[in-house]
Order: sequence, then structure tokens, then C-alpha cells
Amino acid sequence: METRCFLASCLLGASVFAANAPNLVRNGGFEASDEHGVPLHWTKASGFAAALTTTEAPRNGRRSGRIPGDGKQYCWRQTIAAPSTRLYRATGWFRANGVTEAPGERDFARFYFHILYKDRPYAEATQTWVDIPSGTYDWRRFALLLTPRTEYPIDQIWVTVAGKFRSGALEFDDISLRPAEADGGFAAIEWARSADAVVLRDMSRVEPRTALARRATKGKWKLIPYESGGHDGTMVWASPETGAPEISLPLGVKGWHAVFVGIPAPSGLTKRVLLRLDNDPAFVPRARVSGAIEEVFFKTADLTGRTLRIAQRDSSKCQAAGVAYVKLIPLTEAEQARVQAGRADPALRRLVTSIDGFSYIYNRRPTSRSALLQEVEVYRNTDFKILMLQMGGADMVNYPSRFGEMRGQDLDDFARPGDRSYAEAIRILAEKGINPTQVLIEGAHDAGMTVYVSIRPGAWKHTPPLDDFFGSRFYEQHPEWRCRDRQGNDVARMSFAVPQVRALLVDVLREAVAFGADGACIIYVRGVPFVLFEKPFVDLFRKRHGLDPRSLEDDDPRIRALRCELMTQFMREVRKMLDEEGERRGVRLRQAAYVLATEADNLRFGLDVAAWCRDGLVDVLCPYAGAGGARTRAYDMAFFKRVCAPNKVRVYPTFVAWQLSNMEKMVKDALRLYAAGADGLSFWDGNSVAARMDRWAVVSRMGHESEMQRRLEDGLAKPVTARFHRLGGYVMDGPFSPNWGF
Repeated sequence: METRCFLASCLLGASVFAANAPNLVRNGGFEASDEHGVPLHWTKASGFAAALTTTEAPRNGRRSGRIPGDGKQYCWRQTIAAPSTRLYRATGWFRANGVTEAPGERDFARFYFHILYKDRPYAEATQTWVDIPSGTYDWRRFALLLTPRTEYPIDQIWVTVAGKFRSGALEFDDISLRPAEADGGFAAIEWARSADAVVLRDMSRVEPRTALARRATKGKWKLIPYESGGHDGTMVWASPETGAPEISLPLGVKGWHAVFVGIPAPSGLTKRVLLRLDNDPAFVPRARVSGAIEEVFFKTADLTGRTLRIAQRDSSKCQAAGVAYVKLIPLTEAEQARVQAGRADPALRRLVTSIDGFSYIYNRRPTSRSALLQEVEVYRNTDFKILMLQMGGADMVNYPSRFGEMRGQDLDDFARPGDRSYAEAIRILAEKGINPTQVLIEGAHDAGMTVYVSIRPGAWKHTPPLDDFFGSRFYEQHPEWRCRDRQGNDVARMSFAVPQVRALLVDVLREAVAFGADGACIIYVRGVPFVLFEKPFVDLFRKRHGLDPRSLEDDDPRIRALRCELMTQFMREVRKMLDEEGERRGVRLRQAAYVLATEADNLRFGLDVAAWCRDGLVDVLCPYAGAGGARTRAYDMAFFKRVCAPNKVRVYPTFVAWQLSNMEKMVKDALRLYAAGADGLSFWDGNSVAARMDRWAVVSRMGHESEMQRRLEDGLAKPVTARFHRLGGYVMDGPFSPNWGF
């Protein structure tokens, strides 16, 4: 079935910010009051005492609101009737004087909003709030973003300031609610013509029909009827065991649209689904993180003549997958122009990402070109510009090589199932003549990215039981070239004091660069140290200084200087190789490095970043805080700015994408790094969050610095979700759950 999405009124254009629009909150400064001193348009909520007003140093005007700290519940509430359905930005100013919360009590101070929908119960209201901190401080501005559901018109918005605490006083002033500025279009209501959305809810229309079944059946999508938001629909769903085939949904529209997909979780089971238009080179993943149905953004595109392809898997591994509906929002001419201009603006593409060359094969077991391309397709039309593409380790590669090694090909017993998946996948790809590294280089280029092939020069040998898999033959064959500590113990590294070690790594890079890469990157943050007290280093030090370096302290400047000389020599050798390959192609190839976060940490391991910049040995640096061996987790951006800026070296401090649990903190940290001189940002394993739109909506647009500042002020948008009313004929939101019997 096809439906039109109802909104209470037409939305403002996505490129227009109604900064001067009237404040929907009346008397937001508490200036006007009745004969009893009660501020006009404000009242108390049930169960609360009426808050107060005060004339003691308001932020503006003559009065402000006030909640005393005497252990009672107070609030002021205002009801806004029948506003348009769209994004709203709420702001308020708060001042605290000795506000303390009683231990063990349910004390709070909160700036709170309820969005109630016409003819819907309170249980379906959208609730959004920000907690106001206790303590003592002068006027602070708090902001949050209100994201209403779109299937019903808004009946009311309740604006509430409430609190209950033990002592002190909380004052508040200049409360406002206005239309929000639209950003990336990740919420449907950011688009001007959301009211004209075509919503396809009948997934039984997909092709081929032979891929569908009413009962759980191997190799077929299960059709499940549902009702949500006042609309009937039929979803497709598949379990991890189903192995459902790719299906196609005709979209039947013309022109540019924003495409959203409702990902369902019947019984809480769905995790993600793979999506692509029929003219896309590869699928991209989209995952559900909350709600019975979560509405996630897929892409904007010209849909004329297009079909949507839906898949559970594009490799041998899969998860539970489903689609409840597809929403197509036509773009205005202004929106289309804005989207296309943003994609064409190089100033916004300020992000770097890494792919380790191993994990995606370990996790997904891709054995086709299209399955490989998923890793880079996620970056298309985002702020990501540079890809640091690893092949797997030091001399570990994922293709047949003259210099590197395809690990696991001689094993029949693996410590982890994923290691077997990796070994089998790269063998199958090699038999098909498919080189994963070359495919990703070509795919990233097609997505508008620059690619640096990358090695981890410390990744030679793992401890048991993973040593049989992660163990280099070169390492085993040359114990005399291994790094050793002061006591003579092996440290599972190959020494950069040995020319043959450096030469092997240069050859591995040379071969990979020849697949079409734009440069090479050395990832020093995985595996320091690279030179210790092995015989080749000791002999060289004795030749220079007539001393055994083991008789000196670790921080002796002569030890550090020789280590820096050796590591810089390797950088010169890589630079020479790039110049040779670039001359053959008629282009200049670039050199990059991931390094530690401070000058002192880098120098301790022989990484003379200042010399590399001065001598033209590096074009891009990605400092990485918290690497193994580092003594600090804070970026010394003053150092990087001082040595990089005069030499036109670009600096991209690094976030680890899969550690980004607190997105607000990440945005704050990113803005501080920009302010300190960062040219952009690097995300280690950036695509590890690409399926989660609650995170990807932020991460993928981190090149939009002003937008990030605004997002921080507003509060980050929450996922748009809907509940099931009926699922398979059963009422899900009634007083008796159909699943209580289990």
C-alpha cells in the first residue's frame, strides 16, 4: 500500500533557519503577571507546587522564574497548542545559588518538554529534557532539540521547568521555543516537503515474489502484518539462519528525494539491513538502535526509474534483518541545489578514516567485489576525504604478494572462527583474481576519496594461541633481527636498525601503492618500540660512541638521537619509493603517518616529527592519543601546529570510532581540536559506526564545524521511533502483553 504522510502544516525549507521567527513560548521572560503575581501563560503541573518569580538580578528585564530548595516539587508549565510538526530548538537560561540534592532522594532540576499528539494517548507522547546541574554558577544557556513523530499532528507541546532539591535556589529566564535550523537531513521533518512524502508500507510488493513466505522458511523473507501510527503495513523479516536473498522494491517516483527506511524489531530481534539503489556500486548497512520501528535515513538521490535493493547479507555472514516501510520525500529545487553544492565543496571534506584490512574480512567473510565495496561505499557523499587503507599488518597482506604474506593459508585449526573466515575469504578471493586492497582503492576513488596504503610496522608476531595465525615467516626466519630489551628478551618486533627489515616494508608498500593508491601511511601508533637494544643497534651505537647503550639510561640523548636517525631514515626510504612510483605515473604521491600525541612521546621512540615536517618527509599527520607505550592521553596541538603549519603539513587528530559512546563529549572535543589548529579529524575504524544513524549522522558531517557547534548547543537529535499497535494480529500496546506467557 502507498500512503501520504500527514503533517499539521507545511514545513519551512531545510536551508532556511527561522532565527527571527516568533518565540512560541509566551512571556518567556516572566515579565507579565496577573494581580496575584502569577506570570501570565504559566501554570503548575499536577503534583507540583507553583514555582515563584524573583526580581533579584534577572538576566533580562525585571523578573525571572525561581524554584526554592526546600525539598518540595515546584514547576512552571506552559502549553503551546497545535504547533506545526517540525524540528524545534528550545533554549533557556539558568542560574544556581547553592543548589544541592539530598542523598537517596529523587531530587532533580529539569528543563522538560512533552509533545502530545492529536487523538493519541499520553503513553505515546515524545518526551525530551535536559537536566540542570546543581551547585553555584551564574547564568548559563541550555538548549535542546525537539524531534516529534511525524505520523500524527501535534496537539500540544508542554514547556516545563521543574525541580526538587534540598537547598539553595534555581533561577531561570528567557525561555524560548523556535523552529530549528536543519542540518544534514537525517530526520524526515528537516525536509520542506515532508508533508508530501510517499510511504510504501506493503513490502509484499517486492520482487521476486518467490523470495517471500508467510511462515519462517529457509531462503525466504517472512511477511509479517503490522499496524503502527494508524497505518497498516506488511514488513519483510529474516532471521540470522534464513539466508534470505536480495529483493527489489520499485519506488515509482521521479526526481530527487530523501529516502528513509523503517527498520522494525518484531519481538526486539532485528539488528540491521543492507540497502542500495539499483545503480549503486554496493550496499550500505543501516541498523536499528531503539524503538519497535526506527526510521533511519538512507540517502538523497534522483530516484527516476530507480528501485531499492534490500538484502540481509552480501557475504556468508548475516544478522536478523527487516524493513517495515520506505519513505520518499521529494526535494525542493533549493534543497537539491544545497545537497549537490555540499557534495561538491572540498572545504567540507575534512575527515580521515582507517580500514585495517583484516577486521571486515574477519567479521563478514566477503568473497565478491560488491561485498568488499561495502567498506568504502559508506563514505560516499560524506565529509570523509582520506582513507588510510591497511593490508593487515607489517608484512601481512590480503592478496597474493611477492613480498607480503597471506596469513592462515597453512592452518587447518584456528583459534577463532573469524580467523578461519578471514583465511578462507582471502583464499577464495585470490582464486577469483580479486585483490581486496585494489578493489577498495578503486571503490574509494569512485566515492571521491584519496587513498594511502598503510602498514603497521610493529605487527609481526602475536602471543599464543594466536601465534600460529599472526606470525610472520620473515620474523621466524630472522631471530637475529628482532628487537630485544635490556635483558635480551624478544619484544615481538623487527628492528629498524636493520636495513633488510626496512627494505621489506618499503617493498610491501611499493607493491600496494602500485595498485593505484595516492600515497603511503606508516601507522606508528600500533606497536612501538621499533628499536631497542638488539645487537644491530648496540653495534651501531658502539661504533658511534664507543659505549654499550645498555650501560646508559633510557632517556640518554645519544640513544634517542640514534633511534630518531634510524626511524627518519626509514621515512626517507619510503619517500624515495613514492617519488620513484610517482615519477612513473607522472604525479606526486604523498606520505602520511599516525604518530603519538605529544612531542616527548614520539621522540622517546625515535619519531622525530619536527624533522619529518621540516625535511618534507610527511604531508599528513594523524596524532593518536592513548596509544600503547604513550605516557599521556592529551593532544599537544600547540606542538603540531608549530611544526606542521609552516611546512604545509596537515594535522588530523584521531578518535577511535567504536569507542564513541558519548557523542556530546566527542563533539566538544572535536570543536576544541579545531580551535587549537586541527585541519580536520581522523576516525580510527570510521565505518564501525556507519550503520548507526544516531552516531553516523554526527560523525559523517564533522567537517561542518559550524553545524557541530549548533548541534552541541541544541543537543543531539534522538532516533525517530514508532511503536507497534498490532503485530501479526495481536495488540501490542494494550493492557495485556501477548508475550507474557513466555
